[in-house]
Amino acid sequence: MDKILQVMSERPLMFGMYYVPTYFTLRTPRFHVKILEESLANRFLAIQSPRGSAKSTILSFLRVLHGICFKKFRFIVIVQNTQAKSQGTLDGIKKEFLDNPKITSSFGIVMPRSAAHDTVFRHPDGFETRVLCFGQEQMGTIRGERFGAYRPDLIIIDDLEDDELVKNPDRRMNLKFLYDDALIPAGDYSKLCVFAIGTLLHHDSLIARLVSSDEYKEYRKLFFMALYRDENGNEASLWPDKWTVADLKKMRDEKPSTFAKEMQGNPTSGYMRRFDKVDFRYWKHENNGYVCYDEENKVVARGSFKECRGAIGCDLAWEEKRQSDDSVIMPGFLTPDNMLLIDDYICEKGMRPNQLEEILFNMEKRMKELTGDIVPIGFEKAKLEKVARWFLRQACKRRNYYLNLRNIPWATDKVERIITRLQPRYKMHVVFHKRGMGKLEQQLVQFPEGVHDDLPDAEQMVSYMLTFPKGKKKAVVEDSAFDKLRNFAIASKFPRHPDFAYGQKKYRSPVEAIINPLE
Repeated sequence: MDKILQVMSERPLMFGMYYVPTYFTLRTPRFHVKILEESLANRFLAIQSPRGSAKSTILSFLRVLHGICFKKFRFIVIVQNTQAKSQGTLDGIKKEFLDNPKITSSFGIVMPRSAAHDTVFRHPDGFETRVLCFGQEQMGTIRGERFGAYRPDLIIIDDLEDDELVKNPDRRMNLKFLYDDALIPAGDYSKLCVFAIGTLLHHDSLIARLVSSDEYKEYRKLFFMALYRDENGNEASLWPDKWTVADLKKMRDEKPSTFAKEMQGNPTSGYMRRFDKVDFRYWKHENNGYVCYDEENKVVARGSFKECRGAIGCDLAWEEKRQSDDSVIMPGFLTPDNMLLIDDYICEKGMRPNQLEEILFNMEKRMKELTGDIVPIGFEKAKLEKVARWFLRQACKRRNYYLNLRNIPWATDKVERIITRLQPRYKMHVVFHKRGMGKLEQQLVQFPEGVHDDLPDAEQMVSYMLTFPKGKKKAVVEDSAFDKLRNFAIASKFPRHPDFAYGQKKYRSPVEAIINPLE
Protein backbone atom coordinates (compact mmCIF):
# COMPACT_ATOMS: atom_id res chain seq x y z
CA MET A 1 0.00 0.00 0.00
CA ASP A 2 2.90 2.31 0.70
CA LYS A 3 4.07 2.01 -2.92
CA ILE A 4 0.56 2.70 -4.18
CA LEU A 5 0.34 5.79 -1.97
CA GLN A 6 3.70 6.93 -3.29
CA VAL A 7 2.35 6.75 -6.85
CA MET A 8 -0.89 8.47 -5.83
CA SER A 9 1.05 11.33 -4.29
CA GLU A 10 1.87 12.48 -7.83
CA ARG A 11 -1.39 11.38 -9.42
CA PRO A 12 -4.36 13.20 -7.90
CA LEU A 13 -6.84 11.63 -10.32
CA MET A 14 -5.84 8.09 -9.33
CA PHE A 15 -6.13 9.12 -5.69
CA GLY A 16 -9.61 10.56 -6.31
CA MET A 17 -10.93 7.53 -8.17
CA TYR A 18 -9.85 5.22 -5.38
CA TYR A 19 -10.68 7.26 -2.28
CA VAL A 20 -13.70 9.32 -3.42
CA PRO A 21 -15.23 7.32 -6.30
CA THR A 22 -18.68 8.91 -5.83
CA TYR A 23 -17.25 12.09 -7.37
CA PHE A 24 -16.19 10.22 -10.51
CA THR A 25 -19.28 8.38 -11.74
CA LEU A 26 -18.74 9.48 -15.36
CA ARG A 27 -15.70 8.64 -17.43
CA THR A 28 -13.09 11.31 -16.75
CA PRO A 29 -12.64 13.65 -19.73
CA ARG A 30 -9.22 14.48 -21.08
CA PHE A 31 -9.44 18.11 -20.02
CA HIS A 32 -9.75 17.11 -16.33
CA VAL A 33 -6.49 15.20 -16.66
CA LYS A 34 -4.94 18.25 -18.37
CA ILE A 35 -6.01 20.56 -15.53
CA LEU A 36 -4.48 18.28 -12.89
CA GLU A 37 -1.28 17.80 -14.86
CA GLU A 38 -0.82 21.54 -15.29
CA SER A 39 -1.56 22.17 -11.60
CA LEU A 40 1.32 19.85 -10.72
CA ALA A 41 3.70 21.38 -13.26
CA ASN A 42 2.97 25.10 -12.72
CA ARG A 43 2.81 27.37 -9.70
CA PHE A 44 0.50 29.84 -11.42
CA LEU A 45 -2.41 28.50 -13.43
CA ALA A 46 -5.46 30.28 -14.92
CA ILE A 47 -8.30 28.33 -16.54
CA GLN A 48 -11.50 29.28 -18.37
CA SER A 49 -13.89 26.35 -18.28
CA PRO A 50 -17.63 25.95 -19.11
CA ARG A 51 -20.35 26.08 -16.52
CA GLY A 52 -21.04 22.62 -15.10
CA SER A 53 -17.69 21.17 -16.18
CA ALA A 54 -16.83 19.96 -12.64
CA LYS A 55 -13.96 22.46 -12.43
CA SER A 56 -14.63 23.04 -8.72
CA THR A 57 -14.56 19.30 -8.07
CA ILE A 58 -11.19 18.96 -9.77
CA LEU A 59 -9.37 21.94 -8.24
CA SER A 60 -11.17 23.17 -5.12
CA PHE A 61 -12.11 19.72 -3.82
CA LEU A 62 -9.80 17.04 -5.22
CA ARG A 63 -6.62 19.11 -5.48
CA VAL A 64 -7.03 20.42 -1.92
CA LEU A 65 -7.97 16.99 -0.50
CA HIS A 66 -4.95 15.46 -2.22
CA GLY A 67 -2.68 18.27 -0.97
CA ILE A 68 -3.80 17.75 2.64
CA CYS A 69 -3.40 13.96 2.54
CA PHE A 70 0.08 14.06 1.04
CA LYS A 71 1.38 17.08 2.99
CA LYS A 72 1.81 19.22 -0.13
CA PHE A 73 0.77 22.49 1.53
CA ARG A 74 0.84 24.14 4.95
CA PHE A 75 -1.71 26.91 4.47
CA ILE A 76 -4.46 26.73 1.83
CA VAL A 77 -6.86 29.58 1.02
CA ILE A 78 -10.05 28.93 -0.97
CA VAL A 79 -11.75 32.01 -2.43
CA GLN A 80 -15.13 31.75 -4.16
CA ASN A 81 -17.91 34.17 -5.07
CA THR A 82 -19.42 34.05 -1.56
CA GLN A 83 -18.10 32.81 1.74
CA ALA A 84 -21.04 30.39 1.96
CA LYS A 85 -19.89 28.69 -1.26
CA SER A 86 -16.30 28.38 -0.09
CA GLN A 87 -17.48 27.03 3.26
CA GLY A 88 -19.56 24.46 1.36
CA THR A 89 -16.41 23.33 -0.44
CA LEU A 90 -14.58 23.01 2.88
CA ASP A 91 -17.51 21.08 4.38
CA GLY A 92 -17.22 18.55 1.56
CA ILE A 93 -13.52 18.08 2.30
CA LYS A 94 -14.07 17.71 6.05
CA LYS A 95 -16.81 15.16 5.46
CA GLU A 96 -14.31 12.83 3.77
CA PHE A 97 -12.01 12.91 6.81
CA LEU A 98 -14.96 12.17 9.09
CA ASP A 99 -17.02 9.63 7.14
CA ASN A 100 -14.71 8.05 4.55
CA PRO A 101 -13.19 4.89 6.08
CA LYS A 102 -10.57 4.59 3.34
CA ILE A 103 -9.15 8.02 4.06
CA THR A 104 -9.32 7.72 7.84
CA SER A 105 -7.57 4.33 7.82
CA SER A 106 -4.89 5.34 5.31
CA PHE A 107 -3.99 8.77 6.64
CA GLY A 108 -5.32 9.02 10.23
CA ILE A 109 -5.91 12.76 9.89
CA VAL A 110 -7.83 14.57 12.63
CA MET A 111 -9.19 18.14 12.89
CA PRO A 112 -8.12 19.87 16.11
CA ARG A 113 -9.87 23.03 14.86
CA SER A 114 -13.00 22.79 12.75
CA ALA A 115 -14.74 26.14 12.28
CA ALA A 116 -17.10 26.74 9.35
CA HIS A 117 -14.55 28.83 7.46
CA ASP A 118 -11.29 27.86 9.17
CA THR A 119 -10.12 24.29 9.75
CA VAL A 120 -6.81 22.68 10.71
CA PHE A 121 -5.97 19.13 9.56
CA ARG A 122 -3.33 17.20 11.59
CA HIS A 123 -1.45 14.06 10.56
CA PRO A 124 -0.37 11.46 13.15
CA ASP A 125 3.22 12.77 12.92
CA GLY A 126 2.05 16.29 13.81
CA PHE A 127 2.16 17.82 10.30
CA GLU A 128 -0.68 20.34 10.04
CA THR A 129 -2.44 22.08 7.16
CA ARG A 130 -4.79 25.00 7.64
CA VAL A 131 -7.63 25.67 5.17
CA LEU A 132 -9.21 29.11 5.26
CA CYS A 133 -12.30 30.16 3.27
CA PHE A 134 -13.23 33.54 1.86
CA GLY A 135 -15.84 35.12 -0.38
CA GLN A 136 -14.80 37.78 -2.86
CA GLU A 137 -16.07 40.50 -0.50
CA GLN A 138 -13.71 39.31 2.27
CA MET A 139 -10.58 39.21 0.11
CA GLY A 140 -9.20 42.39 1.65
CA THR A 141 -9.16 40.83 5.13
CA ILE A 142 -6.60 38.17 4.22
CA ARG A 143 -3.71 40.60 4.72
CA GLY A 144 -1.47 39.40 7.51
CA GLU A 145 -3.05 35.93 7.88
CA ARG A 146 -0.56 33.34 9.12
CA PHE A 147 -0.55 29.77 10.34
CA GLY A 148 2.27 29.71 12.83
CA ALA A 149 5.37 30.54 10.83
CA TYR A 150 3.62 29.96 7.53
CA ARG A 151 1.88 32.29 5.14
CA PRO A 152 -0.49 30.90 2.44
CA ASP A 153 1.31 28.61 0.00
CA LEU A 154 -1.76 27.63 -2.08
CA ILE A 155 -4.55 29.96 -3.14
CA ILE A 156 -7.52 28.53 -5.04
CA ILE A 157 -9.72 31.05 -6.89
CA ASP A 158 -12.91 29.32 -7.99
CA ASP A 159 -15.77 31.06 -9.87
CA LEU A 160 -15.04 34.33 -8.12
CA GLU A 161 -17.36 36.41 -10.31
CA ASP A 162 -21.06 36.32 -11.09
CA ASP A 163 -23.30 38.10 -13.60
CA GLU A 164 -24.14 40.97 -11.28
CA LEU A 165 -20.54 41.72 -10.34
CA VAL A 166 -19.22 41.84 -13.91
CA LYS A 167 -21.92 44.31 -15.00
CA ASN A 168 -20.41 47.02 -12.82
CA PRO A 169 -17.04 48.42 -14.01
CA ASP A 170 -16.21 49.77 -10.54
CA ARG A 171 -16.75 46.36 -8.94
CA ARG A 172 -14.66 44.69 -11.65
CA MET A 173 -11.81 47.13 -11.04
CA ASN A 174 -12.10 46.79 -7.25
CA LEU A 175 -11.93 42.99 -7.51
CA LYS A 176 -8.78 43.21 -9.61
CA PHE A 177 -7.27 45.62 -7.08
CA LEU A 178 -8.02 43.25 -4.18
CA TYR A 179 -6.59 40.33 -6.12
CA ASP A 180 -3.36 42.15 -6.97
CA ASP A 181 -2.84 44.14 -3.78
CA ALA A 182 -4.36 41.99 -1.03
CA LEU A 183 -4.80 38.36 -1.99
CA ILE A 184 -1.60 37.48 -3.87
CA PRO A 185 0.77 39.50 -1.62
CA ALA A 186 -0.68 37.65 1.40
CA GLY A 187 1.09 34.48 0.27
CA ASP A 188 4.69 33.37 0.54
CA TYR A 189 5.64 34.28 -3.02
CA SER A 190 8.75 32.06 -3.10
CA LYS A 191 6.54 28.99 -2.54
CA LEU A 192 3.09 30.27 -3.48
CA CYS A 193 0.87 28.35 -5.91
CA VAL A 194 -2.17 30.12 -7.37
CA PHE A 195 -4.82 28.17 -9.29
CA ALA A 196 -7.60 30.33 -10.72
CA ILE A 197 -10.54 28.79 -12.54
CA GLY A 198 -13.82 30.26 -13.70
CA THR A 199 -16.26 30.96 -16.51
CA LEU A 200 -15.61 34.07 -18.59
CA LEU A 201 -18.71 36.26 -18.13
CA HIS A 202 -17.26 39.57 -19.32
CA HIS A 203 -14.23 40.59 -21.39
CA ASP A 204 -13.10 42.86 -18.55
CA SER A 205 -13.57 40.26 -15.80
CA LEU A 206 -10.70 39.05 -13.64
CA ILE A 207 -10.65 35.58 -15.19
CA ALA A 208 -10.60 37.19 -18.66
CA ARG A 209 -7.50 39.14 -17.67
CA LEU A 210 -5.88 36.07 -16.12
CA VAL A 211 -6.30 33.96 -19.28
CA SER A 212 -5.44 36.78 -21.70
CA SER A 213 -2.10 36.83 -23.48
CA ASP A 214 -1.43 40.47 -22.52
CA GLU A 215 -1.62 40.32 -18.72
CA TYR A 216 -0.36 38.03 -15.93
CA LYS A 217 2.25 36.49 -18.19
CA GLU A 218 3.67 34.34 -15.37
CA TYR A 219 0.49 32.21 -15.48
CA ARG A 220 -0.01 29.05 -17.47
CA LYS A 221 -3.29 29.64 -19.31
CA LEU A 222 -5.91 27.11 -20.41
CA PHE A 223 -9.10 27.95 -22.32
CA PHE A 224 -11.75 25.25 -22.68
CA MET A 225 -14.98 25.45 -24.69
CA ALA A 226 -17.81 22.93 -24.41
CA LEU A 227 -18.16 22.65 -28.20
CA TYR A 228 -14.98 22.87 -30.24
CA ARG A 229 -13.53 21.65 -33.53
CA ASP A 230 -11.09 18.76 -33.47
CA GLU A 231 -7.98 18.34 -35.62
CA ASN A 232 -10.17 17.16 -38.52
CA GLY A 233 -12.39 20.22 -38.36
CA ASN A 234 -15.36 18.33 -36.92
CA GLU A 235 -17.42 19.62 -34.00
CA ALA A 236 -16.59 17.75 -30.80
CA SER A 237 -17.71 17.82 -27.17
CA LEU A 238 -15.32 18.72 -24.36
CA TRP A 239 -16.96 16.08 -22.15
CA PRO A 240 -18.75 13.55 -24.37
CA ASP A 241 -20.14 11.47 -21.50
CA LYS A 242 -21.91 14.52 -20.07
CA TRP A 243 -22.76 16.54 -23.20
CA THR A 244 -23.16 14.97 -26.60
CA VAL A 245 -22.52 17.12 -29.66
CA ALA A 246 -26.26 16.98 -30.39
CA ASP A 247 -27.06 18.22 -26.87
CA LEU A 248 -24.66 21.12 -27.20
CA LYS A 249 -26.01 22.10 -30.62
CA LYS A 250 -29.53 22.08 -29.20
CA MET A 251 -28.43 24.33 -26.35
CA ARG A 252 -26.75 26.64 -28.85
CA ASP A 253 -29.87 26.86 -31.02
CA GLU A 254 -32.31 27.38 -28.14
CA LYS A 255 -30.30 29.88 -26.08
CA PRO A 256 -27.40 31.17 -28.19
CA SER A 257 -26.41 34.02 -25.87
CA THR A 258 -26.40 31.87 -22.73
CA PHE A 259 -24.60 29.06 -24.52
CA ALA A 260 -21.93 31.41 -25.87
CA LYS A 261 -21.24 32.98 -22.48
CA GLU A 262 -21.51 30.03 -20.13
CA MET A 263 -20.36 27.17 -22.36
CA GLN A 264 -17.98 28.82 -24.83
CA GLY A 265 -16.41 31.61 -22.78
CA ASN A 266 -17.58 34.24 -25.27
CA PRO A 267 -19.95 36.76 -23.65
CA THR A 268 -20.48 38.75 -26.86
CA SER A 269 -21.62 35.94 -29.13
CA GLY A 270 -25.14 35.16 -30.22
CA TYR A 271 -27.83 37.79 -29.81
CA MET A 272 -25.59 39.86 -27.52
CA ARG A 273 -23.21 40.68 -30.37
CA ARG A 274 -23.94 44.03 -32.00
CA PHE A 275 -21.25 43.92 -34.69
CA ASP A 276 -20.12 40.86 -36.58
CA LYS A 277 -16.90 40.22 -38.48
CA VAL A 278 -18.83 39.06 -41.54
CA ASP A 279 -20.10 42.63 -41.95
CA PHE A 280 -16.64 44.21 -42.12
CA ARG A 281 -15.60 45.53 -45.53
CA TYR A 282 -12.31 47.09 -46.63
CA TRP A 283 -10.95 49.93 -48.76
CA LYS A 284 -7.60 51.42 -49.75
CA HIS A 285 -6.03 54.60 -51.16
CA GLU A 286 -5.25 54.57 -54.87
CA ASN A 287 -4.03 57.55 -56.93
CA ASN A 288 -5.58 60.25 -54.71
CA GLY A 289 -8.80 58.28 -54.67
CA TYR A 290 -10.44 55.34 -52.95
CA VAL A 291 -11.27 51.78 -53.93
CA CYS A 292 -13.83 49.74 -51.92
CA TYR A 293 -14.08 45.95 -51.89
CA ASP A 294 -16.80 43.47 -50.97
CA GLU A 295 -16.43 40.27 -48.93
CA GLU A 296 -15.03 38.46 -51.97
CA ASN A 297 -12.43 41.21 -52.53
CA LYS A 298 -14.21 42.48 -55.64
CA VAL A 299 -14.32 46.21 -56.36
CA VAL A 300 -17.71 47.71 -55.48
CA ALA A 301 -16.87 51.42 -55.67
CA ARG A 302 -14.10 53.68 -56.90
CA GLY A 303 -13.78 57.44 -56.87
CA SER A 304 -11.90 60.63 -56.04
CA PHE A 305 -11.60 62.20 -52.60
CA LYS A 306 -12.71 65.48 -54.22
CA GLU A 307 -16.17 63.94 -54.36
CA CYS A 308 -16.06 63.06 -50.63
CA ARG A 309 -16.65 64.85 -47.39
CA GLY A 310 -14.28 64.38 -44.44
CA ALA A 311 -14.57 64.60 -40.65
CA ILE A 312 -12.49 63.78 -37.57
CA GLY A 313 -13.85 62.31 -34.31
CA CYS A 314 -11.99 62.79 -31.01
CA ASP A 315 -12.45 60.72 -27.85
CA LEU A 316 -9.88 61.92 -25.33
CA ALA A 317 -8.35 60.43 -22.18
CA TRP A 318 -5.17 61.75 -20.58
CA GLU A 319 -4.54 58.97 -18.04
CA GLU A 320 -1.49 56.77 -18.70
CA LYS A 321 -2.51 53.76 -16.58
CA ARG A 322 -2.88 50.41 -18.33
CA GLN A 323 -6.54 50.05 -17.42
CA SER A 324 -7.38 53.61 -18.54
CA ASP A 325 -9.07 54.43 -21.83
CA ASP A 326 -7.07 55.46 -24.89
CA SER A 327 -7.21 58.83 -26.61
CA VAL A 328 -8.56 58.33 -30.12
CA ILE A 329 -8.38 60.66 -33.12
CA MET A 330 -10.25 59.06 -36.00
CA PRO A 331 -10.60 60.50 -39.52
CA GLY A 332 -13.21 59.32 -41.99
CA PHE A 333 -14.60 60.06 -45.45
CA LEU A 334 -18.14 59.88 -46.81
CA THR A 335 -18.39 59.04 -50.51
CA PRO A 336 -21.14 60.29 -52.84
CA ASP A 337 -22.71 56.81 -52.52
CA ASN A 338 -22.97 57.21 -48.70
CA MET A 339 -20.09 54.82 -47.97
CA LEU A 340 -18.18 55.59 -44.76
CA LEU A 341 -14.42 55.08 -45.12
CA ILE A 342 -12.48 54.84 -41.83
CA ASP A 343 -8.97 56.20 -42.35
CA ASP A 344 -5.77 55.64 -40.35
CA TYR A 345 -6.52 56.64 -36.75
CA ILE A 346 -4.40 57.52 -33.71
CA CYS A 347 -5.03 55.46 -30.57
CA GLU A 348 -2.70 55.87 -27.61
CA LYS A 349 -2.67 56.52 -23.86
CA GLY A 350 -1.71 59.70 -22.10
CA MET A 351 -1.99 62.04 -25.11
CA ARG A 352 -1.10 65.59 -24.10
CA PRO A 353 -2.51 68.86 -25.55
CA ASN A 354 0.65 69.60 -27.56
CA GLN A 355 0.47 66.16 -29.18
CA LEU A 356 -3.22 66.60 -29.88
CA GLU A 357 -2.51 69.97 -31.52
CA GLU A 358 0.13 68.63 -33.91
CA ILE A 359 -1.89 65.58 -34.89
CA LEU A 360 -5.13 67.48 -35.53
CA PHE A 361 -3.64 70.34 -37.54
CA ASN A 362 -1.67 67.95 -39.77
CA MET A 363 -4.60 65.57 -40.19
CA GLU A 364 -7.09 68.36 -40.96
CA LYS A 365 -4.79 69.97 -43.57
CA ARG A 366 -4.28 66.66 -45.31
CA MET A 367 -8.00 65.87 -45.42
CA LYS A 368 -8.86 69.39 -46.61
CA GLU A 369 -6.37 69.06 -49.46
CA LEU A 370 -7.84 65.70 -50.44
CA THR A 371 -11.50 66.74 -50.32
CA GLY A 372 -11.22 70.43 -51.14
CA ASP A 373 -13.80 71.03 -48.42
CA ILE A 374 -14.15 72.01 -44.76
CA VAL A 375 -13.27 69.20 -42.35
CA PRO A 376 -15.27 69.33 -39.06
CA ILE A 377 -13.58 68.04 -35.89
CA GLY A 378 -16.02 66.60 -33.35
CA PHE A 379 -15.74 66.54 -29.53
CA GLU A 380 -18.17 65.35 -26.92
CA LYS A 381 -19.44 67.84 -24.35
CA ALA A 382 -17.21 66.60 -21.52
CA LYS A 383 -14.84 68.53 -19.25
CA LEU A 384 -11.68 67.12 -20.80
CA GLU A 385 -12.92 67.93 -24.30
CA LYS A 386 -13.73 71.51 -23.21
CA VAL A 387 -10.15 71.91 -22.02
CA ALA A 388 -8.84 70.46 -25.29
CA ARG A 389 -10.98 72.86 -27.36
CA TRP A 390 -9.63 75.82 -25.35
CA PHE A 391 -6.04 74.77 -26.12
CA LEU A 392 -6.93 74.31 -29.79
CA ARG A 393 -8.53 77.75 -30.04
CA GLN A 394 -5.34 79.30 -28.66
CA ALA A 395 -3.34 77.28 -31.18
CA CYS A 396 -5.57 78.50 -34.02
CA LYS A 397 -4.85 82.14 -33.10
CA ARG A 398 -1.15 81.45 -32.77
CA ARG A 399 -0.96 79.68 -36.13
CA ASN A 400 -3.45 81.98 -37.86
CA TYR A 401 -5.13 78.84 -39.16
CA TYR A 402 -8.62 77.99 -37.91
CA LEU A 403 -10.12 74.58 -37.33
CA ASN A 404 -13.83 73.79 -37.57
CA LEU A 405 -14.48 72.48 -34.03
CA ARG A 406 -17.92 71.01 -33.31
CA ASN A 407 -19.76 69.68 -30.27
CA ILE A 408 -21.30 66.22 -30.55
CA PRO A 409 -24.54 66.16 -28.54
CA TRP A 410 -25.21 63.52 -25.88
CA ALA A 411 -28.78 62.74 -26.84
CA THR A 412 -28.54 59.21 -25.34
CA ASP A 413 -26.02 57.06 -23.46
CA LYS A 414 -22.83 55.96 -25.17
CA VAL A 415 -23.94 52.39 -25.88
CA GLU A 416 -27.13 53.54 -27.58
CA ARG A 417 -25.28 56.19 -29.60
CA ILE A 418 -22.81 53.65 -30.92
CA ILE A 419 -25.51 51.11 -31.75
CA THR A 420 -27.95 53.50 -33.43
CA ARG A 421 -25.33 55.37 -35.47
CA LEU A 422 -23.11 52.47 -36.51
CA GLN A 423 -24.98 49.17 -36.45
CA PRO A 424 -27.36 49.92 -39.38
CA ARG A 425 -24.45 51.05 -41.55
CA TYR A 426 -22.47 47.89 -40.80
CA LYS A 427 -25.49 45.70 -41.52
CA MET A 428 -25.93 47.48 -44.87
CA HIS A 429 -22.20 46.98 -45.60
CA VAL A 430 -21.51 50.69 -46.18
CA VAL A 431 -18.71 51.03 -43.59
CA PHE A 432 -15.21 50.24 -44.82
CA HIS A 433 -12.05 49.74 -42.76
CA LYS A 434 -8.46 49.62 -43.85
CA ARG A 435 -6.64 46.31 -43.54
CA GLY A 436 -4.85 46.02 -40.21
CA MET A 437 -7.43 47.83 -38.07
CA GLY A 438 -7.61 44.87 -35.71
CA LYS A 439 -8.00 46.95 -32.55
CA LEU A 440 -11.10 48.69 -33.93
CA GLU A 441 -12.59 45.40 -35.08
CA GLN A 442 -11.89 43.72 -31.74
CA GLN A 443 -13.64 46.51 -29.84
CA LEU A 444 -16.61 46.35 -32.22
CA VAL A 445 -16.98 42.57 -31.92
CA GLN A 446 -16.75 42.69 -28.13
CA PHE A 447 -19.08 45.68 -27.79
CA PRO A 448 -20.80 46.37 -25.40
CA GLU A 449 -19.16 43.79 -23.09
CA GLY A 450 -15.60 44.63 -24.06
CA VAL A 451 -12.94 46.27 -21.91
CA HIS A 452 -12.75 49.40 -24.07
CA ASP A 453 -15.03 51.11 -26.59
CA ASP A 454 -12.97 54.23 -27.37
CA LEU A 455 -12.62 53.46 -31.08
CA PRO A 456 -16.33 52.75 -31.73
CA ASP A 457 -17.16 55.92 -29.78
CA ALA A 458 -14.92 58.04 -32.00
CA GLU A 459 -16.32 56.26 -35.06
CA GLN A 460 -19.91 57.12 -34.14
CA MET A 461 -18.86 60.80 -33.97
CA VAL A 462 -17.50 60.59 -37.52
CA SER A 463 -20.73 58.92 -38.61
CA TYR A 464 -22.80 61.68 -36.94
CA MET A 465 -20.89 64.48 -38.70
CA LEU A 466 -20.95 62.72 -42.08
CA THR A 467 -24.67 62.22 -42.44
CA PHE A 468 -25.10 63.76 -45.89
CA PRO A 469 -22.72 63.20 -48.83
CA LYS A 470 -21.71 65.78 -51.39
CA GLY A 471 -24.23 66.09 -54.18
CA LYS A 472 -23.24 64.44 -57.45
CA LYS A 473 -22.93 66.71 -60.47
CA LYS A 474 -25.65 65.93 -62.95
CA ALA A 475 -24.31 65.12 -66.37
CA VAL A 476 -25.71 67.34 -69.17
CA VAL A 477 -27.56 65.08 -71.58
CA GLU A 478 -28.28 66.62 -74.98
CA ASP A 479 -31.49 65.86 -76.79
CA SER A 480 -31.32 63.52 -79.72
CA ALA A 481 -32.06 64.82 -83.29
CA PHE A 482 -35.56 63.39 -83.08
CA ASP A 483 -36.26 65.16 -79.76
CA LYS A 484 -34.96 68.45 -81.15
CA LEU A 485 -37.27 68.28 -84.21
CA ARG A 486 -40.19 67.22 -82.04
CA ASN A 487 -39.70 70.10 -79.59
CA PHE A 488 -39.28 72.55 -82.53
CA ALA A 489 -42.55 71.37 -84.09
CA ILE A 490 -44.42 71.85 -80.81
CA ALA A 491 -42.93 75.31 -80.33
CA SER A 492 -43.84 76.32 -83.93
CA LYS A 493 -47.45 75.17 -83.58
CA PHE A 494 -47.92 77.00 -80.30
CA PRO A 495 -45.65 80.06 -80.54
CA ARG A 496 -45.09 82.04 -77.39
CA HIS A 497 -44.65 85.76 -78.03
CA PRO A 498 -44.43 88.09 -75.06
CA ASP A 499 -47.16 90.70 -74.73
CA PHE A 500 -46.49 94.26 -73.67
CA ALA A 501 -48.85 97.14 -72.92
CA TYR A 502 -48.50 100.73 -74.08
CA GLY A 503 -51.28 103.03 -72.98
CA GLN A 504 -54.64 101.31 -73.50
CA LYS A 505 -53.61 99.01 -76.36
CA LYS A 506 -51.66 95.74 -76.44
CA TYR A 507 -49.17 95.02 -79.13
CA ARG A 508 -47.37 91.83 -79.99
CA SER A 509 -43.64 91.76 -80.46
CA PRO A 510 -42.21 91.01 -83.88
CA VAL A 511 -42.06 87.29 -84.86
CA GLU A 512 -38.56 85.89 -84.38
CA ALA A 513 -36.72 84.34 -87.31
CA ILE A 514 -37.03 80.57 -87.69
CA ILE A 515 -33.75 78.80 -86.94
CA ASN A 516 -32.90 75.22 -87.94
CA PRO A 517 -33.03 73.26 -84.67
CA LEU A 518 -30.42 70.74 -85.88
CA GLU A 519 -27.73 73.34 -86.57
